[in-house]
Amino acid sequence: MKKQTYWNATMNHLSEKMAVIENALKDTQDAAKSDTKSSAGDKHETSRAMAHIENERLASQLKVLQNQVETLQKINPTIEGETINFGSLVGCGDLLFFMSIGLGKIQHESTVFFAIATNSPVGKSLVGKKVGETILIGNKKTTITYVE
Repeated sequence: MKKQTYWNATMNHLSEKMAVIENALKDTQDAAKSDTKSSAGDKHETSRAMAHIENERLASQLKVLQNQVETLQKINPTIEGETINFGSLVGCGDLLFFMSIGLGKIQHESTVFFAIATNSPVGKSLVGKKVGETILIGNKKTTITYVE
């Protein structure tokens, strides 16, 4: 396994999510600009207010994703270690975790992995552990088989 591959896949996943939000933001801005004043002024003001609220919501989501990109960029995928911490790629039985940001399940080619934060419940159970140690994920015991 190569941590760089999973780092790239996580970054691509973030980029795709950002592109969707940026397009939605552009669409709502364009809709607000093209909305013409009708004889029912209240209708116009209501639609402008709703577009403004939607823009704020999308801008907030975009800011969260930008912060996640900044966090991901703090990982040097070429550094390997025996102890699990931020930036580790961890194999536990048939599960693969990238200790990075809380994105959850990511499909990359034919592999599924989980991008998780170190402060998540599973992340907390993994931090500081090494190959051969056992952890509890949900109600299932699993052994750490791989750390990169």
